[in-house]
Amino acid sequence: MRSILGYPANAMDHRGDSLRIAEAELRIPRTPASIPRPWNSDDLESPSRSILSLLTIISISMMNATWTESISQILGWAYFFLWSLSFYPQVLHNHRRRSTDGFSIDFTLLNLLGLSAYTISNACFLFSPVVRAQYAQRHPQSPEPTVQWNDFVYALHGALICCWICSHFLCVRFWNFDSKLQRPSTLALVVFWGCLGMVPLAILCVLVLASWEWIDVVYVVGMIKVFLTAVKYTPQAVMNYQRQSTAGFSIVAILLDLSGAILSLMQLVLDSAMQGDWSGAVGNITKLLLGNITVLFDVIFIFQHFALYQERFAENQPGSSERDPLLDSRIEA
Repeated sequence: MRSILGYPANAMDHRGDSLRIAEAELRIPRTPASIPRPWNSDDLESPSRSILSLLTIISISMMNATWTESISQILGWAYFFLWSLSFYPQVLHNHRRRSTDGFSIDFTLLNLLGLSAYTISNACFLFSPVVRAQYAQRHPQSPEPTVQWNDFVYALHGALICCWICSHFLCVRFWNFDSKLQRPSTLALVVFWGCLGMVPLAILCVLVLASWEWIDVVYVVGMIKVFLTAVKYTPQAVMNYQRQSTAGFSIVAILLDLSGAILSLMQLVLDSAMQGDWSGAVGNITKLLLGNITVLFDVIFIFQHFALYQERFAENQPGSSERDPLLDSRIEA
């Protein structure tokens, strides 16, 4: 039997039952507890609240890491510019005086070799996949080397400027300088060739000894820079003492050098702190010792210049001091 709508009679009965059940549900009074409330963070259970707090801490940490990385980059490029600028006062001082008197050729020669070694060391840590993999294996908690791009650019730039300064000694006629002839001392030449001889010796150790790896060769090259930094300042300090004067040696370069060394150490400490592993500073032992040794000798030169000798220049000789102009402005009667 079908109804007027064409559905079976029993189907209509079922539809009627469903409608009556729905109407009954609508008439059920709702208690305040059964009424859904807007979501509130207080309704979270303790595990959920802990997860939310953890995510918040992680977000803040990521934000702080971004800021610290930015500060590290600022420190790195700041010391790069200061150290890079520190080469130019001596160059300008030599050209202003048209002389290299008072500036040690041993200092220049050893500085050139040291910066060349520093360039090679930084290049290996930045570009060599073998060295980077071996570094990560030795420092699993901080697998990324703390060598930065500014370290490499600074070293390369410094090596090129040192070549320019060396030409002041070797090409006196070309620069039209009136300088006394200086030749590298025997001790400086022994140090120079001895440092160069350490590199093939380290390579031989890699080929013969199983305990040596290529990263050890890079460390040897880096230690050459550290050793030369400790040695290269000595001839200049001795020359200042023998002459009882710092005339011919630019103190502006030393002030810039000192500022750059302090910023370099600050960047190294900050990078290691970001990684949460202070072995990163030891892993970049070249930069660590380089900064400390530089600070020590710069303080010695500053003491010589401002306390011991205090610019014992002849005031009537134009161009003898860093503060004199390039051209003599005095008008003769």
